[in-house]
Amino acid sequence: MKIIDELERSILKGNPKEVALYTKAELEKGIFWSDIFENTLIPLMDRIGQGFSEGTYFLPELIVTGNAVSGALEVIKESLGEIEIESKGTIVMGTVFGDVHDIGKNIVIMNLGAAGFKVLDLGIDVEPEEFVKSCRENKADLVGISALLTTTMLNMETTIKLIREEVTGIKIMVGGNPITTEFAKKMGADGYAPDGYQAVLKTRELLNIN
Repeated sequence: MKIIDELERSILKGNPKEVALYTKAELEKGIFWSDIFENTLIPLMDRIGQGFSEGTYFLPELIVTGNAVSGALEVIKESLGEIEIESKGTIVMGTVFGDVHDIGKNIVIMNLGAAGFKVLDLGIDVEPEEFVKSCRENKADLVGISALLTTTMLNMETTIKLIREEVTGIKIMVGGNPITTEFAKKMGADGYAPDGYQAVLKTRELLNIN
């Protein structure tokens, strides 16, 4: 079996140590890091994410495969030393103020990171001003706002309004269990994603990335 096949198998098993070993072996063979990224990691995570959306993969599988992919990313970063891996865009993510849930947000971050985006996680209970500050300081291309409670989803509108007033040219994506496409539009968001896989697709769409 080829090393690249072993790498994929290790990701599906959720074994980050094996993933790191096979990634290192691929790099030592002279395979360029971007080829591993573009031809194996991203398509595989897309497939798993799509399976999650369709109900053929489930949350535990999504989490373990995401953790396994992190093993490959660490090896790639170490091999490049101080060289910055070119990202496809900078994204600021956080759970809206008043809400302390972060599982969904963390899964989205994991998927976006595996898809080649630089993601800055502000955590939970994030005030509108914190979103604005981080978007400005990091020159973000997109901001993702999450809420799990019907009582806190209304806080998204306050956050979106301030971001629109203070940050120019940024795209806004929202998500969370109580959110719908219609509600996202009503709040003034540019897009809505129900899960990590759809978040990657929507981000690519909003940022015009193939």
